Amino acid sequence: MSKETMKAITVYGPRDARMETVPKPIATGDMIVAKVCRTGVCATDKSIYTGESSFIRSGEIKYPCRFGHEWAGIVESVGPDVKDFKVGDRVYADNFVACGVCEACKRKDYMKCPSTWSVGTVNAWDGCYAEYMQMPERHVYHLPDELSMDEGALIEPASIAYDAFRGVTLTKDDTAVVFGTGAIGMVSVWLAKYYGAGEVILVGRNDEKLKIGLEIGADHVINGKKEDAVAKIKELSLGKKGANLVVETSGSASALRDSIACSAKYARISVISFYERNVDDLPIDPLVLGHLSMVGAAGRDGNSPAVCEIMRTNPVKLTPVFTHHIPFKDSLDIFEHEEKYYNEKIKAMIAFDD
Repeated sequence: MSKETMKAITVYGPRDARMETVPKPIATGDMIVAKVCRTGVCATDKSIYTGESSFIRSGEIKYPCRFGHEWAGIVESVGPDVKDFKVGDRVYADNFVACGVCEACKRKDYMKCPSTWSVGTVNAWDGCYAEYMQMPERHVYHLPDELSMDEGALIEPASIAYDAFRGVTLTKDDTAVVFGTGAIGMVSVWLAKYYGAGEVILVGRNDEKLKIGLEIGADHVINGKKEDAVAKIKELSLGKKGANLVVETSGSASALRDSIACSAKYARISVISFYERNVDDLPIDPLVLGHLSMVGAAGRDGNSPAVCEIMRTNPVKLTPVFTHHIPFKDSLDIFEHEEKYYNEKIKAMIAFDD
């Protein structure tokens, strides 16, 4: 393979992903080209691969799509207008690219840009199942030396979990409940404990994954297949009044209903997942009578540096969530044979030659 080409994976249709030799990006203007060291495997990537994503059905994601949006790497080249990065710097990046020229971008208010590309998804900017990534400097960040490449690639999903805690104050008298044992659920457990919740409860359906939750901050775990999760939450909660904060990360309609049922009065429910369909029989009366607040949480500009700093300073590390490392040359296997990984996988990392 020449210096002008690289290997990358493109999805051409449902269950039709191909590793191909493609042109390597060039660092022009304010662009940075980085050698990818880690790519995180996201559930969104899986749904693009299978064609089950609602964004595929709506036409917002179009094939062919070079997917992947969680990554960390090392700067290989910089454009002439790049000011704050040099070759050899360790970096991570946002999961979107703003146009850079509109009024919002001139104010550096990138989330309000009307013409954005999402990395590897909607209106796709070429994603990170590739040996190299090209990103404008405004969306690239320095990865501290204290953090591993695994942690760097986890910053993007961690920034989504972080959004669930915006505007929330937790005290030793509060109970936080997290539904879901994927990477975002695990980071939510970790953040709930970091922010001072007196009791953190993780609800899932896999005992091995629940054990990992105990390693990173959960005080109690509940297997929803074996116990009545709502009753158990109320029993375990401080004051036995229910949850003061619920973070729903599972994408399960029943978990969303349980999020309302397990909440104490005046609780906040942060909803992170995509449900891919409308949720029926959502109990609105308890939401109203309990003075509950239900808010959506997603990535936004500014989250990534904030959660990166928490990762750097928090003595509790997220290392246990990295359950699989797969060489890039074998990375199609996790999509083509996902059943081999499902029972144990929390966060799988695609490993490139560092």
